Amino acid sequence: MILTEELVLNDTTTLAQVLAPARLPVAEALRYAMQLAECLRQLHEKGGWHGVLSPSNIAVEATGLQLLPPPEGSTRMVTPYTAPEVVLGQPADERSDVFSFGAIIFEMLTGRRAFEGDSRAALAAQITKAPTPASGSPAVDRMVGPCLAKAAEGRPPRMQKIMMDLKLLSGAARRSGQSAPPSLRREPAAEPGMGRAEIQQMEARMAARLQLHERTMAEMHRSASEAVSTVKLQLAGMGSEVASSRNLPSISFGNSMDEGATTAIQARIDRGFEALNARMSQLERSVEEMRRKFTQFEHNIAADLVDIEHGLKTQGAAIESGRTAMSQTDDLVERVVEALESPQTAVLDSDVPAPESASFAIN
Repeated sequence: MILTEELVLNDTTTLAQVLAPARLPVAEALRYAMQLAECLRQLHEKGGWHGVLSPSNIAVEATGLQLLPPPEGSTRMVTPYTAPEVVLGQPADERSDVFSFGAIIFEMLTGRRAFEGDSRAALAAQITKAPTPASGSPAVDRMVGPCLAKAAEGRPPRMQKIMMDLKLLSGAARRSGQSAPPSLRREPAAEPGMGRAEIQQMEARMAARLQLHERTMAEMHRSASEAVSTVKLQLAGMGSEVASSRNLPSISFGNSMDEGATTAIQARIDRGFEALNARMSQLERSVEEMRRKFTQFEHNIAADLVDIEHGLKTQGAAIESGRTAMSQTDDLVERVVEALESPQTAVLDSDVPAPESASFAIN
């Protein structure tokens, strides 16, 4: 079931109604975006989240935007603003709100929805599989794109980060007038997934060694089976010869002829036992080689596991260090932006005659 955006709760004007006629002016859209981000920041800092955020759940009041409680049963519905993980049946959290926020901001700035579908299945497929749409403004895409990441871990972890980008985007929009704002985001630090390539290489090496070990074991087993079969055939042949010798008729040529036949049979039996001993020795060597290779294989696997564990620890420490550094940098930049915002806004307001001149081209 698709949740429409035409709801009016207790005669409250919602953002869905404001967005219905036409696209908002950029300055107004950015102002609403900052107000909505502040509402979500306060909610997330209290340990909560909305879960089904959409324009119909946002009230437009004289004092600014306010979040409305989700309608009864709306948690089971899919809207164009539902996060992919929620569409797939997972519980919502703060990152789900970030996705919904990105979809709403995209619509406010472009006048079109980021994801649409004629049915629940079509809409769900768009949300979970379709690439992130482009707004036409690189600066807007750099801000909204991470919010619309399919994987929750790829989205900004804090609303403060998004609010900082919104402030920079607003200032750049004012300064640039009708032209698109410049790049506002720093290049992101290496994500935890950057170490996956090394882990995959180690897994490939281990898989190759396992395959080699399996082939070696199969070859050893084949050789051992052939040796056993040969020994059995030789024993059967020797048994037949002994049985034949016992059934030989008496020969009238004297004892010397009987002794000659006995000697010949004994010689053949001796040769058979020599061949048997040779095959047994070869089998023992094969088994010993198999044991040696298996021991070497175990040592290689143990070394690989040690390498993987060491690599994971090193990568974990580097990722944690990067996260700490990024958090500290974000906090510092946020304080600098806030410190500069008031005097910069005053100067810019004195230069801009009307709000409409703050808009910039995004289509």
